[in-house]
Amino acid sequence: MLKPSLEHSPEEDISSERRNYFAIDALKAFAIALVVLDHSLTWDLKHAIGGPLWERISIPFFLIVMGFNMGLSFRRSGGTTLRELYSWSYFKKKFIRYVAPFIVLYAALWLLGLYFNSIYFSEYSLLLLPPFSGPGDWFIPVLFTSILVFPLVYKGYTIRPKLTVSLCFISELLLGVFLFFNAPQVWNGVAYTYTSSTVAFMVSAIRLNILFYLPAVGLGLWFSSDFDIKSKHNLFMWIAFPLSLAYTFAYQFLDYRVLVADATTIRRLIWGDYTFLMYPYVALFFLLAMKYLPADVTGRVSRHIAMIGKASYHILLFQIFYFSIWYHFFDIQSIGFPTPLHHLAFYSLNLPVCLAGGLGWYHLERRATTETRSWWDHPWMMRGRYFGLAGLSLFMMTVVVEIASFFTGLTNWAENNIPYFVLNEDTGPGVMLNISIIIIFLGLCMYFIYKAFESGEEPIPV
Repeated sequence: MLKPSLEHSPEEDISSERRNYFAIDALKAFAIALVVLDHSLTWDLKHAIGGPLWERISIPFFLIVMGFNMGLSFRRSGGTTLRELYSWSYFKKKFIRYVAPFIVLYAALWLLGLYFNSIYFSEYSLLLLPPFSGPGDWFIPVLFTSILVFPLVYKGYTIRPKLTVSLCFISELLLGVFLFFNAPQVWNGVAYTYTSSTVAFMVSAIRLNILFYLPAVGLGLWFSSDFDIKSKHNLFMWIAFPLSLAYTFAYQFLDYRVLVADATTIRRLIWGDYTFLMYPYVALFFLLAMKYLPADVTGRVSRHIAMIGKASYHILLFQIFYFSIWYHFFDIQSIGFPTPLHHLAFYSLNLPVCLAGGLGWYHLERRATTETRSWWDHPWMMRGRYFGLAGLSLFMMTVVVEIASFFTGLTNWAENNIPYFVLNEDTGPGVMLNISIIIIFLGLCMYFIYKAFESGEEPIPV
């Protein structure tokens, strides 16, 4: 059984927080398995099996764990000022842990998009959504915005804990009220849609931001001070849990929604099942896991579960890659399985594939990491970056050539006359400019390839 940190002296607190809690890894392993399940089922089937009561709790689990780990990590670092919390080491660690693997995924999805001729760039690319989309990629901007917000939240928590957690809940409420008045959905004869593409983008920008999910983070941060389910610190849970359970039950079985609707317009105040009304329901299971799961890894099964939990981020990224291929050919709502049992077989395939891919990725990173060098600085990663820059140079060459052709009139010439590479007084300047552009970018590409082969001879870390 785990002992809550407040039962010990401050020195013992720091010591106990330096080790990993098996319960945290177990919860992350359970949650990532549910994520794969969520992406293996249709919405109708998820509703039929009571998804919000058990299957849809994966993201709330991750958010609560993020808040819990934030409290332990910042407390262990000893930072007390914003300058110390927003330190270079903090951002470097987050870059290596989260941003760098996403760059690898983004490059892989970009190549997939090229192969399938299905790259899609839009204003949503500004939210860091990949050009070749996969289910679950919406969580990436939520995670990245948390890197910017968490130090400020923790600083507030060290000064006024109750007020800070309250503000976390108010954050979602204020954003919900803003969307209620500024993002109505209007009936267009077929479905309810936003009044403009700008409004739709605004909704995504808000809902793909950690500020919209701070209530769950605030609960996790609160539990980082004391996670004893029976303590006075957590007495509020015995009131919040039944209320949250009632909302979740009504949401699932009674189709209850907090909105205002008339014949033509819907205005939502509470958005979906990832909301402050649901988080206390999930939080109680978090506290039960922290109390009753063993403190340490004791056997082979526990070690495997803990490893899956530690690799959960890489599993999330790999399943985005994996499902992006599946759903390029089959939409989740029309995949065509005749019975729910076929979805069970589908999940039985997806889960081991995603676990193996994510664990393999995580293992490679660990093998490439030493005491003095992160995996990102491994010679083979540097080589990969240079090859990526070489490919990017060729891509940018085509973009710049198209732009130059448009402004010099070559594009118009090609549409209305003979091929634009024929030299004459009209095409000559544009052709010569494009030749110069091609030479420059080919030279840049060759330079990056040269640097790639100059990046060391250390073997591949497999």
